[in-house]
Amino acid sequence: MIGGYQVDVSVAVNLLMSAAIVVLSVWGYYKIKKSTPLYFGFAYTLFAISHFLLLTGGNNPPGAVFFVLRTGGYALVATGLFALLKDIILRQEVECDLRESRKRLAATFDQAAVGIAGILPGGHIAQVNRRFCDILGYTVTDILNVLPHTLIAPDDQRDTFEAIKRIMKGDLPGYTSEIQCIRKDGSSVWCELFISPVRGTADAPCYCILVLEDISARKTAEAELARLTGRLEERVLERTAELAQANEALIAEVCQRTIAEERLRLSLHEKEILINEIHHRVKNNLQIIVSLLYLQSQKTSDSACGAALLDSQTRIKSMALIHENLYQSGDLALIDFDRYLRNLAGNLMVAYGVDRSGIRATIHAQDLTVNVTTAVPLGLIANELISNALKYGFTGRDGGEITLTGQKEKSWITLVVKDNGRGIPEEFDWEHADSLGFNLVLMLVRQLKGTIALGRTNGTQFVITIPYAG
Repeated sequence: MIGGYQVDVSVAVNLLMSAAIVVLSVWGYYKIKKSTPLYFGFAYTLFAISHFLLLTGGNNPPGAVFFVLRTGGYALVATGLFALLKDIILRQEVECDLRESRKRLAATFDQAAVGIAGILPGGHIAQVNRRFCDILGYTVTDILNVLPHTLIAPDDQRDTFEAIKRIMKGDLPGYTSEIQCIRKDGSSVWCELFISPVRGTADAPCYCILVLEDISARKTAEAELARLTGRLEERVLERTAELAQANEALIAEVCQRTIAEERLRLSLHEKEILINEIHHRVKNNLQIIVSLLYLQSQKTSDSACGAALLDSQTRIKSMALIHENLYQSGDLALIDFDRYLRNLAGNLMVAYGVDRSGIRATIHAQDLTVNVTTAVPLGLIANELISNALKYGFTGRDGGEITLTGQKEKSWITLVVKDNGRGIPEEFDWEHADSLGFNLVLMLVRQLKGTIALGRTNGTQFVITIPYAG
């Protein structure tokens, strides 16, 4: 019975141990959410069954079922050990990575360009980085023993710590402000403050991260900018006042100049009227002279004297035409020479009694304008040459054409007087002839510092070229 009793006890103990191991394995599975504990629980279950068969089999050798149970148990134990070792190796790798990550995080925290500190719910400083200490002039050891109230200027303490309390309660997601911090030596430094919560697993704030950035250089620059802005505004006000005074003076000067210009305009208008009147009177006086010469020519019976008086009339009338064109055109400086030549040719044809159906005058002098100084002698030259053509060029002929061409090129004026009459004989030396008309033409050309050339092909052609800078 002792042996039987021992068997019963061993079986009971084995079953109890196996049940306990199975319970632990199931509990472990639910705790770690991995199947590793179950391998050992199943293995001990198989070992317990095989042990039960071994104890209750008496002297009979173990059968195939025993060996299958034992082999399955060992296989499950091996699988469990492999899974356990794999979890251990993986955990070691994770811990190694975690240590490296913590080192990098610590290095980043310590070498950050801004000051960082951790504030616990009780208001104590838990951790600071190197930049935080540099900004406030403390060592790491000293600053951990200092209350945060002593690091902030009194005027900024109330808002700052009220914000910390609200962040700790979860009422405020964060806080940003510009404050004055007190350094260890008692001096103050302007900083930009950022406070943000660090939340735990329950999503409740565990502590606060306080970030400080030294903005004293920016504040100095802002103060300097404000000072310069103030000076600039003062200077702008001064310049505005100066400009207002200058503007008033300018307005007064403009008014004076306007009055002066109006007076000058009126004076100029009076002078223009006067000059027009002078030209008109000169033209009238010359016309009176022409009339007197005409009356004189009617009283003489000498044909040579009559011809001379007629030539004098045409010459004086050519000058009178200049003054007539001046006061009729409204431009007291320049003569429209195309219009002048047309009037001159028409007057001469009337004076010499030319039949216009037989002899015609063609004028080409568009856009040719000359001043009075040039117009008078040039007009007399045209008068002599046209008169000469009308008197001698078409004798014995039924008709013909006189062509007058005037043009301006650069600094020269060219006047061409051409007729298709019988022409001047080759043997006639017109430049040395005893002719008042030709002598007058040569004298006037020299007066104008020009040149004159005679062409005898298909009639007569005089080409006069004079310099002109107008």
